[in-house]
Amino acid sequence: MKQLICFGDSITAGWDGQRETTRLTDRLSDGLGWSVINAGVPGENTTQALVRIDRDVLDRSFDRITVLFGANDSSFHKGIPLEQFRKNLVYMARAFSPSKTIFITPSPVIETRQKGKRTNDRISLYAEAVTGVAKETGAGLIDLHSRMLRQSDYRTMLLEDGLHFTDRGYDFLANQMMLELKNV
Repeated sequence: MKQLICFGDSITAGWDGQRETTRLTDRLSDGLGWSVINAGVPGENTTQALVRIDRDVLDRSFDRITVLFGANDSSFHKGIPLEQFRKNLVYMARAFSPSKTIFITPSPVIETRQKGKRTNDRISLYAEAVTGVAKETGAGLIDLHSRMLRQSDYRTMLLEDGLHFTDRGYDFLANQMMLELKNV
């Protein structure tokens, strides 16, 4: 059975506003027929994620890994500089093997519900950095940011906090991931 690791923050962890859930991994496992390991940690940025990279990724065997960070990296209250974010992603791609890595750009937010913590303009810069790193390293890319913005009702994919995903949001994310992974 093929193995997928989903490495990321609270979006990956399936955060429902109160706790981590299996909302993403269940959809992927059922849809792909793969074993799916959720290595998402709520509240984390890429610098923090590097601390656990051995335990959660490199000490495991996997066929593919998705990397979804940026919501916290781009935030005003716990973010990191854009260039550091980019360097962290390059390190991850090289450590995981670019041919096994699929980067996912961070999703847009509902700014009025974020109370100054995040803006879509800033998230867009981090999404562009993800795209650039994928091209630079030869890793795969799912441009979730752009794909969500093309949906006229993308706000229905987000919880009341304007950041985390509703069931509809997880359906959308899982479908985008399965489109990329189905031919592996």
